[in-house]
Amino acid sequence: MRRVTAVLGALFLTAGVAGCTGEEKPQQQGGPAAKAERTAVAPQRPAPTPAARLGAVSLPAQPGPLVDLVARQVKAAGTVRAQLTTNGGQGSDGVQEQTVVQLRTNASPPEAQLMIVDKDPDEPSTTEAVVSGGVIYTRVDGQEQRPGKPWVRLSRQDASNPELGPFAKLLTSLVDQVERTLGELSADTGLTVVRHGTFKGEPTSETVDGTPTRRYQGTTKTADLKGGDKGVEALTGLGLKEIGWTLWVDDKGLPRKFEAGLATPQGMNVRQSVTYRQWGDPVSITVPPADKVHLIGS
Repeated sequence: MRRVTAVLGALFLTAGVAGCTGEEKPQQQGGPAAKAERTAVAPQRPAPTPAARLGAVSLPAQPGPLVDLVARQVKAAGTVRAQLTTNGGQGSDGVQEQTVVQLRTNASPPEAQLMIVDKDPDEPSTTEAVVSGGVIYTRVDGQEQRPGKPWVRLSRQDASNPELGPFAKLLTSLVDQVERTLGELSADTGLTVVRHGTFKGEPTSETVDGTPTRRYQGTTKTADLKGGDKGVEALTGLGLKEIGWTLWVDDKGLPRKFEAGLATPQGMNVRQSVTYRQWGDPVSITVPPADKVHLIGS
């Protein structure tokens, strides 16, 4: 199930406007001691705006203009807390994975703090990740990578270390994927599928977590999502023809919930749901202490 989950999750949480340039940071000078002391530089960003202070907006009747409006409102709010739940798989209906994230949607590069709990009975795990200043910090099940160092640091600069040999390409690909996903998330909160989809019927009124919303249902052909995204290529490679989805948007133009589902010809059924809360409220995204971080290649 992990392959389908990762693919749908990328589409589910990403959008059509990239927030990162992917440019390399200048090489810093100094020996091993200096390298160990390097930390992510906090990106410049405006202060967040709580949802209560945003004015009401008129929601467009077409998918593309609606996504454009949502993207503007998401950046205006500046922060969000979200929970992504994945259900299903091959012959399974239980919850397989839950991701809780705090995100700054107005930072470039984006900033996020995530906890991913995989409830797969065969491979359960808990992964924590912090993304800040173009640097990724991660630890799995609290295990130490080196004595006293449970965190691993990965950045474009770290991945270019010639001592990594053939692993450098793999690590660079990982950085590319994370930067692209988070950059696009900061711009559109995962509405690529909606942008290229078709509404099914008229929107209806519905309350989500006590907030009045408009509920949009639709479908998107995977063929319409082509454009160089590897996630889309993987989806079509699994034989998927269409993605069904439902989107809830409040009167401020902020998404409150999004659901998407797929079924492969191989009999695998996956449904994902993300709930957005506390738009514009303070978030806590904390880079781990340098003495707790293992540097790849060191």
